[in-house]
Amino acid sequence: MKDISTEYESDKLKLNNSSISEILRGEVSAFEAYEQALKKVDSHSERMKLIELKKDHERAINFWRIQAKIKGDIPSDSSGIWGTVVQGFVGAAKLFGDRPTLKVIREGEEFGLVNYKKMLGSDELNFEQKSKIREDFIPSQEFHISTIETLIETYQ
Repeated sequence: MKDISTEYESDKLKLNNSSISEILRGEVSAFEAYEQALKKVDSHSERMKLIELKKDHERAINFWRIQAKIKGDIPSDSSGIWGTVVQGFVGAAKLFGDRPTLKVIREGEEFGLVNYKKMLGSDELNFEQKSKIREDFIPSQEFHISTIETLIETYQ
């Protein structure tokens, strides 16, 4: 006979990790987008700025992987379908130069900011996770957007 309580707890665990998985896929996607952009950007100062922004996403990936493991989930290393879409956009933008590439990355950062703000209202995240979003990830996303906008302006 099936143990219904175990099955329910397993489903509950998966539900609790859906927000974490979504955030993690977005962060992996952002990291991959920066990797692609860095292959195109020639300017040393631009490269250094993009490397720092990429490192912020790497820190976020590490945080959300730990959070997934704490919840008993196996964190994905994949950015999923979103990552494929982003890679396609960044790849196409690279053909047209740095400015279009940076615009695509800015749009991704804006999407990430909106997603983080939405997650603050999620019942699936705990107080620590929401605090980390509020105190670290949202300001980081805002800084990324500002930095990318400044870089874009240099190409006008």
